[in-house]
Amino acid sequence: MDMNFIEPLFKFIKTHNLPIGESNVSLLAVSGGMDSMCMAQLFLQAKLPFAIAHCNFQLRGTQSDEEEVFVRQFAEKVGVAFYSKRFDTRIFAENEGVSTQMAARNLRYAWFVDLCEQHGFSAICTAHHLNDSVESALINFTRGASLPGLSGIPVQNWLSNVHGEPSVPVVRPLLFADLLEMKDFAKNNDVEWRLDSSNETDVYARNFIRHQLIPKLSQINPNFIQTAARNMRRIRAADDNLTYFLQQIIRQDPTGVSLDKVALAQLPSPRQAIRQLLKPYGFDAEQTRQLAENLHQVGLQITAKTGFNAQIERTRIWVFMPEKALKQHSPIAIHADDLMLRLPDSSRIMLMYADKSAIIPEKNSDIALIAADSLKFPLHLRHWQAGDAFQPLGMQGKSQKLQDFFTNQKLSRPEKERVWLLENGDKSLIWVLGFRQDERYKIQSETIKTLKINWIR
Repeated sequence: MDMNFIEPLFKFIKTHNLPIGESNVSLLAVSGGMDSMCMAQLFLQAKLPFAIAHCNFQLRGTQSDEEEVFVRQFAEKVGVAFYSKRFDTRIFAENEGVSTQMAARNLRYAWFVDLCEQHGFSAICTAHHLNDSVESALINFTRGASLPGLSGIPVQNWLSNVHGEPSVPVVRPLLFADLLEMKDFAKNNDVEWRLDSSNETDVYARNFIRHQLIPKLSQINPNFIQTAARNMRRIRAADDNLTYFLQQIIRQDPTGVSLDKVALAQLPSPRQAIRQLLKPYGFDAEQTRQLAENLHQVGLQITAKTGFNAQIERTRIWVFMPEKALKQHSPIAIHADDLMLRLPDSSRIMLMYADKSAIIPEKNSDIALIAADSLKFPLHLRHWQAGDAFQPLGMQGKSQKLQDFFTNQKLSRPEKERVWLLENGDKSLIWVLGFRQDERYKIQSETIKTLKINWIR
């Protein structure tokens, strides 16, 4: 299966729209084992540009060092950039209180992100194949998992940088091939590799499943891996559909998110829906069970390990960050030369200056068009305080206390606490983000310079 392997690779890249191609340099994670060496050889044959990154976790003595030398020599032989790094994995695992496997994973991916940001690589490529994906699904099944966990290894996901922003894609371009096909490719192309002795022991759950469970399942169904792959695709498709429909229940607001109780009550399993929708905010299975079983209990409030609160209200479940946590982050200064800021709630502020003639009015509460002539920098973003007042646009210059404005908007106290205010250098309010701009800063006939602010959330 030598050169014929290239065609399914390109088909897989195109089908999943992966950021791999002649104009993109990929960073290949190469351990020196068969799978990753096959990936490097295949990229060579396909004439896809790449560099190699190798992690030495120093867990297997001289064997780890020999693998590092082996991969380095391969990179030099084929003429591609090579990066390597040694990690004190055991010490890191002890300090963080995690397993050595988890420590190794965290260390390597953090380093991969740094490499990509420094050198502009389009993606991190790992050599996971179809058997790896089936093994992961079986591990997750035995430990208990949601639908995504039962659908195996994703073709692509994203790693975050130090600011928590998704910045680098991790792709698995070999997921179209099973282990037997990989072995055939290695044999037919004289691929050399190094054997990792830790893969031979059944101490690790993955190895036990690989060596003991899958061979027995293959006795029942000789085509088990391909059958499992089809099932995983069906599970992923079902989960994609479920996620799409559940998004109709959750609503993004200026002060957090909320779940529609009426829509939840119509579902066959409100508990499962609440679990899936609130898991990203840190709520565990027991907490979502309590919410599901007490939807009628207005005022019930539960706090996740992340600090988010879920509060049951009359028509919804409200999810927000409490006032104490929010006040730790404010105020945030905006200087005249700032173009973008990221807020503690992960939303962003984009700023653009322009002549008045170039600005097109927009009816969008997340966009403010401000007369910049009267701005006094630095501006500040903060949350409301007792006594705050402004002149809401459209009220002909009449002043209104924010407390009254919020009451008219029917905001609960948690909602009020999450509202962002844009304040001028003279302490006057310019904009209540997501709601209303101040009359004093609207664009008028004598306005020369304008500032467009887009709140992206």
